[in-house]
Amino acid sequence: MKSVAIWSRLLSLVTFLFARPASADQPGEQDLLLQVELRPLVTADIEAHVLVNPDHPSGGRTFVLLHGLAHTGDALRPLVEAVFANKALKASRAVLLSLPGHGGSSLPQGQGVLFGDLTLDDDAAALIGALDALVARGLRPDVLVGHSMGAGIVEHAQDRLIDDETDFRTRFGIKEVVLLASTIPNAVPPNVLPWDLADSGAGAAFLAPLVILSDPILGPHLSIPPAVWPGLFFTNTIGDLAPGAPSAADVVAQGYIAPEALTASLEMLGAGGWSRPTVGPGIFGRRHGSEACVIAFSEDIFIAVDEEMALYRYLTGDTQYQRFVLVTRSDAVHDMLISAPDAVASAMETCSK
Repeated sequence: MKSVAIWSRLLSLVTFLFARPASADQPGEQDLLLQVELRPLVTADIEAHVLVNPDHPSGGRTFVLLHGLAHTGDALRPLVEAVFANKALKASRAVLLSLPGHGGSSLPQGQGVLFGDLTLDDDAAALIGALDALVARGLRPDVLVGHSMGAGIVEHAQDRLIDDETDFRTRFGIKEVVLLASTIPNAVPPNVLPWDLADSGAGAAFLAPLVILSDPILGPHLSIPPAVWPGLFFTNTIGDLAPGAPSAADVVAQGYIAPEALTASLEMLGAGGWSRPTVGPGIFGRRHGSEACVIAFSEDIFIAVDEEMALYRYLTGDTQYQRFVLVTRSDAVHDMLISAPDAVASAMETCSK
């Protein structure tokens, strides 16, 4: 336990003190900081990496991508490279977003809200605010991609927009939403969407040793040691590490890893007295504009295939599963967008047909 705490403190220092500054653009890349409102009187600066496809720099589609728990926007770079290489996807630009306190995005600012207090509703507000800011800069997205908890945030944001009598298509022009290895929300009525990882308590039990409660800057948060991170996200259902999984050193060097707010983590799993966020049925049905695709991975140790199928049916109302794609191979692990990004890009191509 003591060694986990030491690793966790080191991880927090690496992530927040040595994150690449937003001004350090790479070739063919522009980095932006987008100020968003998370809740009244609480804001954050959201880091957005804008990448241009060198082989198709204009006239194609713009993709916006959102990472999952304890990840950053940089963790989506391998997938963007594969998307750019897949000519059928017709991508000209990609925007990688980092949630508050992840990557180069700031901690929450104002009214004494610590990073660890941030909720999934705050994250949904960050996504909506970032999309508004991108549109204002002429970066109107065509495709929105969410991975894992990021996919759940996309669903929550769409539900919020519908409550405000709009949606992703109407407000931002988003034609397609891609949900990769999505976490499972609560449904209406409850218990329509079971999720064994959350319902059994296994997810909360695993995360418990990784929680840091007494950080004066971040507040209570989850911190996954770099040595643990690859095995956690790249292990298949028989316990093998997927080929192409990054090393612990790579995870830090490439900026893939970040702390996670404890409240958001508990909400995601419906643990610690929190409930999973509820989204309404059919929020990605035809009348709400954006076509939704759910992509599941056969070796995902967190979300079972039948759970993803039920989610797709609930979100879209499509009982024929026309835009549900299952990637079936021995390395189809939760984070295969890093270890086998070409396969994920091919699955996205199937969605777009």
